[in-house]
Amino acid sequence: MMLSVRRTSRGTVNRWDVDPDAQDQIIGEHAWLNDESASHSRRDQLSGGWTIYAPKRDERPNEFIPHSGLQSPVYRQGEIQLGCPFCAGSEGQTPEAVWTGRLGDLCAVPTDQGADRFARPLVNACFGEQPDWDVRVVPNKFPAVTSIEGAEVRSHEPSTDELFPSAPVVGGHEVIIESSGHAENMASFDPALVYLTLVAYRERIKHWASVDGIRYISVFKNCGPEAGASLHHSHSQLIATSLLPQAARVTMARCEAHRARVGSSLGCDLLRAECEQKSRVIAKKDSFVAYCPFASRFPGMIRVTSMSHQPRFETFDDPTLDRLASMLTRVIYWVDQAFPGKAYNYLLHTCPPASSQPDAFQWWLDIFPRLNKAAGFEWSSDCMINSMLPEVAAANYRRIARRDDPRRVLAFG
Repeated sequence: MMLSVRRTSRGTVNRWDVDPDAQDQIIGEHAWLNDESASHSRRDQLSGGWTIYAPKRDERPNEFIPHSGLQSPVYRQGEIQLGCPFCAGSEGQTPEAVWTGRLGDLCAVPTDQGADRFARPLVNACFGEQPDWDVRVVPNKFPAVTSIEGAEVRSHEPSTDELFPSAPVVGGHEVIIESSGHAENMASFDPALVYLTLVAYRERIKHWASVDGIRYISVFKNCGPEAGASLHHSHSQLIATSLLPQAARVTMARCEAHRARVGSSLGCDLLRAECEQKSRVIAKKDSFVAYCPFASRFPGMIRVTSMSHQPRFETFDDPTLDRLASMLTRVIYWVDQAFPGKAYNYLLHTCPPASSQPDAFQWWLDIFPRLNKAAGFEWSSDCMINSMLPEVAAANYRRIARRDDPRRVLAFG
């Protein structure tokens, strides 16, 4: 992702050469394609969904695939490793940081009663570089969307072509480096480092939400090659776009319709119903709940959200993020224990800037191991087949959580 290397056909898909005359014709039809680094989107009129085309994305390196016969690098966990572009000391291999955070001493003021720690760590943060950083945020060297720098930000208005609508996509694509020393899985992290990562999410979401023309912000983590990671060092990503994806549009519409009909948030109502049934709830602590949703799309999926109504993750204060970090640390540990060595993704959902009715939305975070692959039926129907009932998954996770600390399992009240 961050090194300038050219991949070969060894395990990868090559970009095809284009006839110069044909390329001139393509560029003439769509002026923004004149810039090879520019991204654009095209709409499928049958499904209504948009696809983003990012010409430079397939040039990012992949440490999980040997290059020119070389073996994938071997790194020592927890140590700063020469050659790893995300370890401290390799800052020159990435673009300049837009945000860095450093952990300090514990606060003198205790957190709320019942929290896992009596005091949270102080954070020294700045917009830019700083020495001895613990978490660092940099622009992605191979972005999925055209950088907003020097680009005209406007709403994602498609071309007037009735059957082939397209539009340029601008925004930002950032990498959140979650540790200055080499680490490949958050399961080994101290909750303080997870807390600082969540602070980075909050600050970068707030930044992009304030930018005119940004309609959607996605924060996600790919851990392991099957989950889409291309580098070993633990990191997550943020993509802010002028495009509001179809799935987000549908979710917002359903949430708004529910609120108009019953006067409450759909996400909150679902959580209350899950807590009443209890069969899919794993644990509740510090106002956060971890459970396996009734209609989980993926086997072993866990959803984390708050008991209190909160549309936007980025409005959480420091004590709340500290408590969420404790919960998220445990959730990742449960997944790692239940499915050792399996890749996983997590996806943070916060109310999109495009929403005109944010109170209808409730934030949540989904984490799921990559246990199977989508096949023909899933791709043709957009209907997932899940071989693991969420009630079974929740029972297994509760068993692991009870072994870890029985006080944290189903602690209702």
